Amino acid sequence: MKLGDLKSVLTFAAFRSEPDDRNAAWNRRFSKQRTLLLNVSRGHTSWKILSKSGKITDGGSQDGDFKEIITSMAPEWKAQIDDGWCCVSMNTRYILSLETNVSRKPGSEEVIRTNPRAVLGARYEKGKRYAYTNNPESGSTILLTVDEDQIKQFESLLTSSGFKIGRLCCGTYAMMRRLLETAHSIKEKETNPAKIEQKSSYLDIVCCDGSICAMLEGGEVWSELRSRSDLYKDGDYQPAMDVLSPLIARLDEESQMRFVADNDSSPILDALRSQFPQADITDYSQPDHLWRVLMDS
Repeated sequence: MKLGDLKSVLTFAAFRSEPDDRNAAWNRRFSKQRTLLLNVSRGHTSWKILSKSGKITDGGSQDGDFKEIITSMAPEWKAQIDDGWCCVSMNTRYILSLETNVSRKPGSEEVIRTNPRAVLGARYEKGKRYAYTNNPESGSTILLTVDEDQIKQFESLLTSSGFKIGRLCCGTYAMMRRLLETAHSIKEKETNPAKIEQKSSYLDIVCCDGSICAMLEGGEVWSELRSRSDLYKDGDYQPAMDVLSPLIARLDEESQMRFVADNDSSPILDALRSQFPQADITDYSQPDHLWRVLMDS
């Protein structure tokens, strides 16, 4: 064993994820380093700094075009982080859809990054990038689609400003995945069959900085999904209610809504409860929810 290898074992460095290991959680890849968490929507950008100890610290937000914001904020952001590393939620101009019969071969989630046609078949479109989440109990799949040109523009803006992109994702999609994982975990731990059967259908709702995604679940089946990016603004939540109303109308008295927003105490949840006072809504939101999802993913 070389001296450098021995030192990395003795200091536990050999057991830490490397920065370019995209399969490891962000806070493991950059333990003991300060990094930048960014969320970019249309006309609005927000950010947080993740400290060396893994705490979400100083942050802020600005309205305006991201190109102008990064030009003015880059020096300040770089002064607060190490080596320019950032995790970016590109929460604008994406499509979330519900598909069936998407390939479930082992390794398909990695193959779709490099050869999406092999996974998607006739659904594949040139100039797009994809990610997907399969329903483990049925043949349905949530498919994320983003224009490749848009991704390249973001990458160019960040790298030309001196940043290193450790992860580029979609906040709404990441939050929906986390909501489904959390709800499935809670259901697995439930030992009372009566409670499991009592809520046979659900409406999963994700609200992230002006974008919304809602999905109906009937039993173990994902039956319908509606998603709109850059839909609503703070104080005007009616566009989101218009998307949700047809789905809510299909729920029965035993159904439940599972809600999550990018932060706790979300005004859009108050608007939802006000417009649908009889609805059974469970709020899964936590303080800094979007940022926690990004750092744990």
